[in-house]
Amino acid sequence: MFHTVTPLLSPPTEFNVNPAELLRRICVRPPYFALEHLHLDSQDLLAEVHAELPQSAELGPIQGAELSRHAAIAGLCVAALAQPDDQRRYYLAQRASYRGFVNDAPYGSRVMIRATLLSLTRREATARIQACAGSEPLAELEVQYTILTDNAFARLFRSRERPEFVAQTLDRMPLLPEGHLSHSGDTWSRHISEVPAASCAGHFERYPAMPVAILMGQLSQLAGLSLGEGEPFWIPQASVEAQDFCWAGESVTFEAQATAAQEPLNHFVCRAVASDRTVGQMQLTLQRPVASC
Repeated sequence: MFHTVTPLLSPPTEFNVNPAELLRRICVRPPYFALEHLHLDSQDLLAEVHAELPQSAELGPIQGAELSRHAAIAGLCVAALAQPDDQRRYYLAQRASYRGFVNDAPYGSRVMIRATLLSLTRREATARIQACAGSEPLAELEVQYTILTDNAFARLFRSRERPEFVAQTLDRMPLLPEGHLSHSGDTWSRHISEVPAASCAGHFERYPAMPVAILMGQLSQLAGLSLGEGEPFWIPQASVEAQDFCWAGESVTFEAQATAAQEPLNHFVCRAVASDRTVGQMQLTLQRPVASC
C-alpha cells in the first residue's frame, strides 16, 4: 500500500553523509552509484540525482527506470547506515512497487530523494523512497531487499567471480547494445546476444551483474514502443520482482506484452530472460498525456 507523499525538506547541512564511509558499507560503486549531496534528516537519507540517459518519449525530468535505480540505491544506503557496524553487506532488491505522478519539471532537472527505512532484520530490509522535482511529487517507491554478508555473497556466486572486474572509471552508466528488435502481435522483444561487462559497471565489484533497474528500463522502453514511435507517455504504476541475476557475457531477451488498454491507460506484462532463466518480471502501466481543452 502506498503512503501519502509529503514534500521533501531542505537538506540540513549539519548531517552531511561522507560518501567514502557509506561506500564501505554497501555493495554498489560508481558509476552505478550516482547519489549526490547526501544528508541525514533525523533517520531519513536525503540525496539529489539527475537524468544521465538521453531523453526518450517518457515524460518528466527523469525516466522512471533511472529514477528507480537511484531510489533503490538510496533505500539500501539508509538500511546500511542503520546497521550496528560498518561491515559491507549486499542488499539485493527482490520486489519493488512504483507509483508515479505527473510532473512538469524539464528533463534533466534536479530530483530530490528521501529514503525512509521501514524495517530491518539481519536478512531483510524494506525502504520507502519519495522523489520530488520542482517542489512537486514525482514518484514513490517501496523496495524490499534480501541482505547477504560479504562472505555469504561470495559463497553463493563463487562461479560468477571475475577478479579482473573492478571499479570502473566511467563517469556514467553506458547504454546497452541495441540488439535485435522485433514484435509479433501484442508482444515486443529485444534480444542482446552478449551483455558487456561495462553495462554492469559498479554492480558488483568482481561479480559483474546487470542491475535490475537497467533490465526494467529496457522493458518499459519496449512497452513504450508499442504505443507508437515517439508517442509521449508517463508511468503511473509498476511492480517488479527480481528472481535472478543476468551476468556479463550472457545473452538476454526482453519481452513486453500488452494485456489491456482503457485509454489513456495501457497495461503490460514484461519479463527479462537471461540464457534460459527468467531473471525479472514486471507489471507495468503506461499512460498517455490527456489533452487539455
